[in-house]
Amino acid sequence: MDYATIMVHLDASRHVHQRLHLATQLALEFHAALIGLLAAGNPDPKAIRYFADGERYLASYKEWHRQIEDWARQAFEGATKGTAVTAEWRAPDWTTVSTVQADAHLADLLILGQRDPDDEEAFAEDHFVESVVLHCGRPVLVVPYAGRFSSVGKNVVVAWNGSREAARAIRDALPLLRRADNVHIVSYLQPGVLRDPWLSPVKHTVAWLSRHGVQASHEEPVVNGGGDETGKLLLSLAADRDVDLIVMGAYGHTRLREIVLGGMTRTLLESMTVPVLMSH
Repeated sequence: MDYATIMVHLDASRHVHQRLHLATQLALEFHAALIGLLAAGNPDPKAIRYFADGERYLASYKEWHRQIEDWARQAFEGATKGTAVTAEWRAPDWTTVSTVQADAHLADLLILGQRDPDDEEAFAEDHFVESVVLHCGRPVLVVPYAGRFSSVGKNVVVAWNGSREAARAIRDALPLLRRADNVHIVSYLQPGVLRDPWLSPVKHTVAWLSRHGVQASHEEPVVNGGGDETGKLLLSLAADRDVDLIVMGAYGHTRLREIVLGGMTRTLLESMTVPVLMSH
């Protein structure tokens, strides 16, 4: 299976062009359709209902949204014009994280940008990236806000712990792994901790990939810390190996309307230095 349709999220962020560049390159590589999804936010309903100048606030918001849509559409069309990419533009009137989760079902791969705390123009709904990753049911490629990435998926590290999420991630990343020059699997072990019987060993995924034509190396380093420490080690390994893509399962759940992430997932979302493909 290849990616037949790729979707890229667009907003008012200053990092949109980096996302668009990678999205267009992947669409060309996979001969995939590319959907540009505008999700810039929605007006505050309390401001509309309770403020004396609520109507003026709404009119101002609509004008701002129109300007953002014009700017984002020009960027999208500029990135795809003159290429062989079949491009589609989607711009719902008022967008929330739920809108993105639902529209993601149109695609095989969704591309988002990492949250930049200093980018005030980016889509600012709480836990946007985390919510989409955990609930959209599609693989999500998250692009760091720092750095420039001319390509993705040539030198790949896969984080493996034998879980359902890890198995889902490596299956979702298979189109990229088949095209990679190097695939390296790392499975971190904790001393004195027995593996649960439902968690498969790393040799299973090496064998599975081999049957799909992917020859992967692997290692099983021993670590003493938890998920946060393991996440830091993974990023350090990625830097040492000049990796341009990390593949991993995303771990988390919703509790009392708050998203609780696994330590490694949280570390990667906060501190990623290369694009990360996540599946839940």
